[in-house]
Amino acid sequence: MTRTAGGGERADLPYRLFGRARGVAPGIHRALGAGLNGAFLRHGSLLDAPDARRIDVRASITDPFGGVKVRRFENRARIDVFVALDLSGSMAFGRAENEDPVADFCAAVAHAALRSQDRFGMIAAGPRPRADLALRATRRAGLPDEIWRKVAQDAGEGRGVAGLLDMLDELPQRRSLVFVVSDFLLPEPDIEELLGRLWRHDVAPIVVRSSAIETRLPRFGLVETRDLETGRRRTVLMRRSLREAWLAHARERRASLDRLFRRHGRPAFDLVDRFDPDAFADHLLSGGV
Repeated sequence: MTRTAGGGERADLPYRLFGRARGVAPGIHRALGAGLNGAFLRHGSLLDAPDARRIDVRASITDPFGGVKVRRFENRARIDVFVALDLSGSMAFGRAENEDPVADFCAAVAHAALRSQDRFGMIAAGPRPRADLALRATRRAGLPDEIWRKVAQDAGEGRGVAGLLDMLDELPQRRSLVFVVSDFLLPEPDIEELLGRLWRHDVAPIVVRSSAIETRLPRFGLVETRDLETGRRRTVLMRRSLREAWLAHARERRASLDRLFRRHGRPAFDLVDRFDPDAFADHLLSGGV
């Protein structure tokens, strides 16, 4: 395990693509067809796969039809891994210059992709497209640190994700694994559109949350709130009934998101306050990706 430019941890993350990959570039993911670099699959005829290096003498001798048999292997291929990052204003909450869980997560995924022989790419935008933050799938050296700096220096601004929706066209046509990183503080129709437009890809939602506004609320006193997308400020008198209603709303919102994500194929990972690579690895191993 190594560390990012900002001090976050990097680990080899056990992600995988649901179903079989398509491609011919060698990698570690199960792919369609037979290949040369996977587990033994079956025997085949030398006429169908004319490769004398794969002749199985024992299987050929015992073939009742006298055919020459070759070993066929499971195909293993490389995939492209992308992060689709929400950079609307609300995503700036809880992120600091040297303690940025979102930047740590993106850099960790980039590191894991390169370690797995895959390529990593990114699109990031809020209400307007951000071509300067678009990165085509690559295996360039130094990529994780580059990703960390780009994400940490641009916490987000504005309202909505119209720009991110526009940039989804930058993703390749070939099926890829796409981590959608957002607080998902959006109307449900907008979230449905975002996930629906990624139908050809394997989508893994990452919900960015803060305990400061979900669980660590004061029991009584004046609390100043600010909408990071509009800039509007409001002072409220926190009391027991309001606190309980606030917490109940947070729980219901998360449950509603979970139902929505499961309709689109997989549960989400909660990125709360800091990126914990061990918790994320457990999520992946339990079937999250």
